[in-house]
Amino acid sequence: MEFIRKIVPKNLKNYLWHFPKAVIANIVYGFPARKIKVIGVAGTKGKTTTSYLISQLLESYGKKTALISTAVIKVGGQEKLNDLKMTSPSSFYIQKFLKEAVSKSCDYLVLETSSHALKQFRTWGIDFEAVVITNLIPDHLEYHKTKEDYILTHKKMISKKTKVLVLNNDDEYSNDFKNLNVFKILIGEKSTSNLKLEDYSFSENGSKIVFSYQDKEYNCFLPLIGKFNIYNFLSAVGCLNGLGFKIDNLGEKSLKLKPAPGRNEIIYYNNFTVIVDYAHSPESFESFFRAIKPFIKGKLIVVTGACGERDRNKRPKMGELLAFYSDLVVITNDDPYGEDPEQIAQDLILGLVRSNKFQESKNFWKILDRREGIKKGIDLAEKNDVVAILGKGSEQWQVFKNYKIPWDDRKIAKEIIESKVR
Repeated sequence: MEFIRKIVPKNLKNYLWHFPKAVIANIVYGFPARKIKVIGVAGTKGKTTTSYLISQLLESYGKKTALISTAVIKVGGQEKLNDLKMTSPSSFYIQKFLKEAVSKSCDYLVLETSSHALKQFRTWGIDFEAVVITNLIPDHLEYHKTKEDYILTHKKMISKKTKVLVLNNDDEYSNDFKNLNVFKILIGEKSTSNLKLEDYSFSENGSKIVFSYQDKEYNCFLPLIGKFNIYNFLSAVGCLNGLGFKIDNLGEKSLKLKPAPGRNEIIYYNNFTVIVDYAHSPESFESFFRAIKPFIKGKLIVVTGACGERDRNKRPKMGELLAFYSDLVVITNDDPYGEDPEQIAQDLILGLVRSNKFQESKNFWKILDRREGIKKGIDLAEKNDVVAILGKGSEQWQVFKNYKIPWDDRKIAKEIIESKVR
């Protein structure tokens, strides 16, 4: 099989390399997906939080769950951070994990599902009981090449056994799924939404939400901020409702929900605040900044980089957003992979300096060593300031061209803060 992998053209590799692996993995582990209900959560943004919320809500209804997500891997009450550096692992890992979930009598497995995993048959052998599409902003076009392929890839999740498809009705690309022959729940603000967001407001502690479903109105408090998190929550609610769970006592359950690790996670709150978040694209930057900006009393200090071997065209836009929302910026490394870290930084700086507000060493700094970059951001913080460390969330590795090193933005920031406040 290694020989096949090396010689076949890339457009045939999925069928001649990935597909046989997936079939073999299912055979080796005895097609375990047939013995457990699997919920697939896909889309460009919000997959991790939505998956985490679905898992928590299922448990609040007394269901034993397993979970594979970018941030967390959990089975039967045992939770750990995902240290695989992959959203959806290999077909062998997934099938082995499914078997373990079955052996531990889990009722549901929630699987955060990447477009790469779908394209490479890593989920082959799984008939999803429920499918949630959070949104579709054509992404990873360095891999999919066209938005049509990106959308078509996600349609592979739906089968005759899928009981419910949850769609973001306010996302223009949801229209591509509305003609599919499957029961659908549409969430959003549009009047055509089944689960309709009627009203919302934010505070430093979370979000007040009013939504309606089948002529009944529901009031909830979600201990997460940002409109994007409201949509993640409604997607989770739509999923459970579509699977037959009653949502009458949802207000009580929502109070106990918590964010996924590394997603808008406050790791220090005293004279100044330090937040770690996974935001790593123009869309996620915009959502993150809009969510936190109204509650910042001092300066917003951002420490961030951009991932290597991804769409370079997005980086200047990220820089422009940094210029619009931030007061001080530290440009550092993310995961450069095989790309030149200096070039990645310059792509971000290009957008940052277009505003004519930012000058190097005055209000922005380029420090490629990420630990030193985080230290600089924290050193700059004064009373009421917020330091936002973006791009990696709770990821456990930093990846370079020929090697990777153990990493955790949250742990490193805490170490720096502890040494600073001694």
